[in-house]
Amino acid sequence: MAAPKISVVTPSCNQARYLEQTIESVLSQGVEDLEYIIMDGGSRDGSVDVIRRHEKHLAYWQSTPDGGQVTALVAGFRRCTGDICCWLNSDDMFTPGTLKKVRSLFQEDEGLELVYGDYFVLQPDGSLIAKPKIAFDFDICLAVFLMIPQPSAFWTRRIYDSVGGLNCDYQLAFDYDLFLKIGRATRHYPEAIRHIHDYWSVFRIHDASKSVREIHGFHEEQKRIRSSFGFPRFWPHKKCIQYYQLARTLLAFHAERGLVPTRKEEGKA
Repeated sequence: MAAPKISVVTPSCNQARYLEQTIESVLSQGVEDLEYIIMDGGSRDGSVDVIRRHEKHLAYWQSTPDGGQVTALVAGFRRCTGDICCWLNSDDMFTPGTLKKVRSLFQEDEGLELVYGDYFVLQPDGSLIAKPKIAFDFDICLAVFLMIPQPSAFWTRRIYDSVGGLNCDYQLAFDYDLFLKIGRATRHYPEAIRHIHDYWSVFRIHDASKSVREIHGFHEEQKRIRSSFGFPRFWPHKKCIQYYQLARTLLAFHAERGLVPTRKEEGKA
Protein backbone atom coordinates (compact mmCIF):
# COMPACT_ATOMS: atom_id res chain seq x y z
CA MET A 1 0.00 0.00 0.00
CA ALA A 2 1.28 3.47 -0.88
CA ALA A 3 1.96 5.89 1.94
CA PRO A 4 -1.32 7.62 2.84
CA LYS A 5 -1.61 11.37 2.70
CA ILE A 6 -2.27 13.09 6.03
CA SER A 7 -4.45 16.18 6.44
CA VAL A 8 -4.25 18.27 9.61
CA VAL A 9 -6.74 21.04 10.40
CA THR A 10 -6.09 23.67 13.07
CA PRO A 11 -9.04 25.81 14.19
CA SER A 12 -8.00 29.01 15.92
CA CYS A 13 -9.29 32.28 17.27
CA ASN A 14 -7.16 34.80 19.15
CA GLN A 15 -4.54 32.25 20.15
CA ALA A 16 -1.44 34.08 18.92
CA ARG A 17 0.25 33.36 22.24
CA TYR A 18 0.36 29.62 21.47
CA LEU A 19 -0.27 29.35 17.72
CA GLU A 20 3.37 29.49 16.61
CA GLN A 21 4.26 26.46 18.75
CA THR A 22 1.30 24.57 17.38
CA ILE A 23 2.19 25.31 13.76
CA GLU A 24 5.86 24.46 14.25
CA SER A 25 4.96 21.16 15.93
CA VAL A 26 3.05 20.20 12.77
CA LEU A 27 5.49 21.47 10.15
CA SER A 28 8.50 19.94 11.90
CA GLN A 29 7.11 16.40 11.61
CA GLY A 30 9.09 15.75 8.43
CA VAL A 31 6.20 14.10 6.59
CA GLU A 32 6.11 14.41 2.81
CA ASP A 33 2.88 15.46 1.12
CA LEU A 34 1.46 16.81 4.39
CA GLU A 35 -1.69 18.88 3.92
CA TYR A 36 -2.00 21.50 6.65
CA ILE A 37 -5.03 23.78 6.85
CA ILE A 38 -5.58 26.59 9.36
CA MET A 39 -9.08 27.96 9.92
CA ASP A 40 -8.83 31.19 11.89
CA GLY A 41 -12.00 32.81 13.17
CA GLY A 42 -11.07 36.40 12.39
CA SER A 43 -8.47 36.89 15.11
CA ARG A 44 -7.33 40.40 16.03
CA ASP A 45 -4.44 39.52 18.33
CA GLY A 46 -1.63 39.03 15.81
CA SER A 47 -2.57 35.46 14.86
CA VAL A 48 -2.74 36.37 11.18
CA ASP A 49 0.85 37.60 11.29
CA VAL A 50 1.88 34.26 12.79
CA ILE A 51 0.02 32.34 10.08
CA ARG A 52 1.51 34.46 7.29
CA ARG A 53 5.02 33.63 8.45
CA HIS A 54 4.27 30.00 7.62
CA GLU A 55 1.80 30.32 4.75
CA LYS A 56 4.16 28.91 2.10
CA HIS A 57 3.95 25.58 3.94
CA LEU A 58 0.15 25.62 4.24
CA ALA A 59 -2.30 24.05 1.82
CA TYR A 60 -4.90 26.64 2.78
CA TRP A 61 -5.68 29.20 5.45
CA GLN A 62 -8.33 31.77 6.11
CA SER A 63 -9.15 34.35 8.77
CA THR A 64 -12.81 35.26 8.93
CA PRO A 65 -15.67 34.94 11.42
CA ASP A 66 -16.73 31.31 11.19
CA GLY A 67 -19.44 30.56 13.73
CA GLY A 68 -17.23 28.70 16.17
CA GLN A 69 -14.78 25.84 16.44
CA VAL A 70 -16.88 22.97 15.14
CA THR A 71 -18.11 24.99 12.16
CA ALA A 72 -14.53 25.88 11.30
CA LEU A 73 -13.49 22.25 11.55
CA VAL A 74 -16.30 21.04 9.31
CA ALA A 75 -15.32 23.63 6.70
CA GLY A 76 -11.67 22.66 7.03
CA PHE A 77 -12.34 18.95 6.58
CA ARG A 78 -14.39 19.71 3.47
CA ARG A 79 -11.20 21.10 1.96
CA CYS A 80 -9.07 18.12 2.98
CA THR A 81 -7.82 15.73 0.32
CA GLY A 82 -5.87 13.39 2.60
CA ASP A 83 -6.53 9.72 3.31
CA ILE A 84 -5.93 10.29 7.03
CA CYS A 85 -7.43 13.20 8.95
CA CYS A 86 -7.06 14.83 12.35
CA TRP A 87 -7.26 18.19 14.00
CA LEU A 88 -4.89 19.96 16.34
CA ASN A 89 -6.21 22.89 18.32
CA SER A 90 -4.18 26.09 18.26
CA ASP A 91 -2.94 25.70 21.84
CA ASP A 92 -1.87 22.03 21.54
CA MET A 93 1.17 20.36 19.96
CA PHE A 94 2.26 17.09 18.37
CA THR A 95 5.27 15.37 19.86
CA PRO A 96 8.21 14.82 17.45
CA GLY A 97 7.77 11.96 14.98
CA THR A 98 4.07 11.44 15.61
CA LEU A 99 2.83 11.81 12.03
CA LYS A 100 5.48 9.45 10.64
CA LYS A 101 4.39 6.78 13.14
CA VAL A 102 0.74 7.32 12.29
CA ARG A 103 1.32 7.12 8.56
CA SER A 104 3.28 3.86 8.95
CA LEU A 105 0.48 2.28 10.97
CA PHE A 106 -2.15 3.07 8.36
CA GLN A 107 0.17 2.02 5.55
CA GLU A 108 0.75 -1.37 7.16
CA ASP A 109 -2.92 -2.09 7.93
CA GLU A 110 -5.55 -1.27 5.31
CA GLY A 111 -8.33 -2.28 7.72
CA LEU A 112 -7.38 0.33 10.30
CA GLU A 113 -9.94 3.13 10.62
CA LEU A 114 -8.83 5.01 13.74
CA VAL A 115 -5.64 4.99 15.76
CA TYR A 116 -4.85 6.94 18.90
CA GLY A 117 -1.99 7.33 21.31
CA ASP A 118 -1.54 8.73 24.78
CA TYR A 119 -0.89 12.38 25.57
CA PHE A 120 0.71 14.83 27.97
CA VAL A 121 -1.08 17.62 29.80
CA LEU A 122 1.00 20.79 29.91
CA GLN A 123 0.27 22.68 33.12
CA PRO A 124 0.48 26.48 33.44
CA ASP A 125 3.71 26.10 35.44
CA GLY A 126 5.33 24.23 32.54
CA SER A 127 5.20 20.78 34.11
CA LEU A 128 3.96 17.76 32.16
CA ILE A 129 1.54 15.13 33.37
CA ALA A 130 1.47 11.92 31.36
CA LYS A 131 -2.00 10.58 30.57
CA PRO A 132 -1.86 6.91 29.60
CA LYS A 133 -5.04 5.51 28.06
CA ILE A 134 -6.55 2.07 27.44
CA ALA A 135 -7.80 0.16 24.43
CA PHE A 136 -11.10 1.32 22.96
CA ASP A 137 -14.26 -0.19 24.40
CA PHE A 138 -17.55 1.19 23.10
CA ASP A 139 -19.57 0.39 26.23
CA ILE A 140 -17.03 2.00 28.56
CA CYS A 141 -16.75 5.02 26.26
CA LEU A 142 -20.51 5.50 26.16
CA ALA A 143 -21.09 5.10 29.89
CA VAL A 144 -18.18 6.66 31.73
CA PHE A 145 -14.86 7.33 30.04
CA LEU A 146 -13.65 8.68 26.70
CA MET A 147 -10.32 6.92 26.27
CA ILE A 148 -9.53 8.57 22.93
CA PRO A 149 -7.63 11.85 23.43
CA GLN A 150 -8.62 14.11 20.54
CA PRO A 151 -5.15 15.61 19.80
CA SER A 152 -3.66 12.10 19.64
CA ALA A 153 -6.38 10.63 17.40
CA PHE A 154 -6.21 10.00 13.64
CA TRP A 155 -8.83 8.43 11.38
CA THR A 156 -9.49 7.60 7.76
CA ARG A 157 -11.43 9.98 5.57
CA ARG A 158 -13.66 7.10 4.56
CA ILE A 159 -14.85 6.41 8.13
CA TYR A 160 -15.29 10.14 8.81
CA ASP A 161 -17.54 10.51 5.79
CA SER A 162 -19.41 7.25 6.42
CA VAL A 163 -20.50 8.31 9.93
CA GLY A 164 -21.48 11.82 8.86
CA GLY A 165 -18.46 13.69 10.22
CA LEU A 166 -18.68 16.23 13.01
CA ASN A 167 -22.10 17.28 14.28
CA CYS A 168 -22.51 21.06 14.46
CA ASP A 169 -25.33 20.64 16.99
CA TYR A 170 -22.58 20.25 19.59
CA GLN A 171 -20.21 23.10 20.37
CA LEU A 172 -18.02 21.44 23.01
CA ALA A 173 -18.16 17.63 23.08
CA PHE A 174 -18.31 17.06 19.32
CA ASP A 175 -15.18 14.89 19.44
CA TYR A 176 -16.96 12.55 21.87
CA ASP A 177 -19.88 12.26 19.44
CA LEU A 178 -17.54 11.58 16.50
CA PHE A 179 -15.58 8.85 18.29
CA LEU A 180 -18.76 7.15 19.50
CA LYS A 181 -20.09 7.15 15.93
CA ILE A 182 -16.86 5.61 14.66
CA GLY A 183 -16.91 3.10 17.52
CA ARG A 184 -20.47 2.08 16.72
CA ALA A 185 -19.72 1.78 13.01
CA THR A 186 -16.75 -0.53 13.66
CA ARG A 187 -18.19 -2.43 16.63
CA HIS A 188 -18.09 -5.79 14.82
CA TYR A 189 -14.51 -5.09 13.68
CA PRO A 190 -12.66 -4.21 16.90
CA GLU A 191 -9.29 -4.36 15.13
CA ALA A 192 -10.35 -1.26 13.15
CA ILE A 193 -9.59 0.93 16.19
CA ARG A 194 -6.15 0.62 17.72
CA HIS A 195 -4.50 2.19 20.74
CA ILE A 196 -0.75 2.72 20.76
CA HIS A 197 1.14 3.10 24.05
CA ASP A 198 3.06 6.17 22.95
CA TYR A 199 2.73 9.88 23.72
CA TRP A 200 1.68 11.64 20.54
CA SER A 201 0.52 15.08 21.66
CA VAL A 202 0.63 17.77 24.31
CA PHE A 203 -2.65 19.21 25.55
CA ARG A 204 -2.21 22.65 27.06
CA ILE A 205 -4.20 23.77 30.10
CA HIS A 206 -4.68 27.52 30.56
CA ASP A 207 -7.33 29.86 31.90
CA ALA A 208 -8.82 30.63 28.49
CA SER A 209 -9.12 27.00 27.32
CA LYS A 210 -12.61 25.58 26.86
CA SER A 211 -11.82 22.60 29.05
CA VAL A 212 -11.32 25.05 31.94
CA ARG A 213 -13.92 27.73 31.18
CA GLU A 214 -16.79 25.53 30.03
CA ILE A 215 -16.42 22.26 31.91
CA HIS A 216 -20.09 22.26 32.93
CA GLY A 217 -21.13 22.70 29.31
CA PHE A 218 -18.96 19.74 28.32
CA HIS A 219 -20.73 17.53 30.83
CA GLU A 220 -24.16 18.65 29.69
CA GLU A 221 -23.36 17.94 26.04
CA GLN A 222 -21.93 14.55 26.95
CA LYS A 223 -25.23 13.68 28.62
CA ARG A 224 -27.12 14.70 25.47
CA ILE A 225 -24.78 12.64 23.31
CA ARG A 226 -25.16 9.57 25.52
CA SER A 227 -28.92 9.87 25.26
CA SER A 228 -28.69 10.12 21.47
CA PHE A 229 -26.94 6.74 21.50
CA GLY A 230 -29.68 5.19 23.61
CA PHE A 231 -27.99 5.37 27.00
CA PRO A 232 -30.59 5.47 29.83
CA ARG A 233 -31.03 8.82 31.54
CA PHE A 234 -32.65 7.83 34.82
CA TRP A 235 -31.73 6.14 38.07
CA PRO A 236 -31.28 3.27 38.86
CA HIS A 237 -30.60 1.75 35.43
CA LYS A 238 -28.19 4.52 34.43
CA LYS A 239 -26.13 4.35 37.62
CA CYS A 240 -25.96 0.55 37.65
CA ILE A 241 -24.54 0.57 34.14
CA GLN A 242 -22.07 3.34 34.95
CA TYR A 243 -20.78 1.63 38.10
CA TYR A 244 -20.31 -1.60 36.18
CA GLN A 245 -18.47 0.10 33.32
CA LEU A 246 -16.35 2.09 35.80
CA ALA A 247 -15.26 -1.20 37.38
CA ARG A 248 -14.38 -2.52 33.92
CA THR A 249 -12.39 0.67 33.27
CA LEU A 250 -10.32 0.22 36.42
CA LEU A 251 -9.69 -3.44 35.60
CA ALA A 252 -8.60 -2.46 32.09
CA PHE A 253 -6.19 0.14 33.46
CA HIS A 254 -4.75 -2.44 35.82
CA ALA A 255 -4.35 -5.03 33.05
CA GLU A 256 -2.89 -2.67 30.45
CA ARG A 257 -1.10 0.08 32.32
CA GLY A 258 -0.79 -0.79 36.02
CA LEU A 259 -2.75 0.53 38.97
CA VAL A 260 -2.00 4.24 38.64
CA PRO A 261 -3.73 5.87 35.61
CA THR A 262 -1.56 9.02 35.61
CA ARG A 263 1.95 9.91 36.61
CA LYS A 264 3.84 13.18 37.00
CA GLU A 265 6.69 13.63 34.58
CA GLU A 266 9.83 15.19 35.92
CA GLY A 267 11.09 18.39 34.36
CA LYS A 268 9.47 21.08 32.32
CA ALA A 269 8.08 21.29 28.82
